[in-house]
Amino acid sequence: MASRRTQIATGFLLSGGLLAIFIVLSVPELPLSSCTDVGYSGTEPPGGFEYYEFYLGWVAYSPDGGVNRCDTPVVTIAVGLLALGSGILAVDRWYR
Repeated sequence: MASRRTQIATGFLLSGGLLAIFIVLSVPELPLSSCTDVGYSGTEPPGGFEYYEFYLGWVAYSPDGGVNRCDTPVVTIAVGLLALGSGILAVDRWYR
């Protein structure tokens, strides 16, 4: 039977992995994003996902080719969950 630490670590790893998959499938509209709502006059916006920067745990991007700018912490949350789960699992394996 798995120890309590192993179960917690597995939960963090599973949560981080599922969140990472969700991020990949939901691009360009990431959850927990705060975006500008700029009107575009023209037939179609320039289109295309554009990555701007990663600063202090926030990812800045444009889901529509530069018309709107969005910021989201969801990538940091996924990486944090994966790192936390891996760390707990490593500590659990170390003490066995």
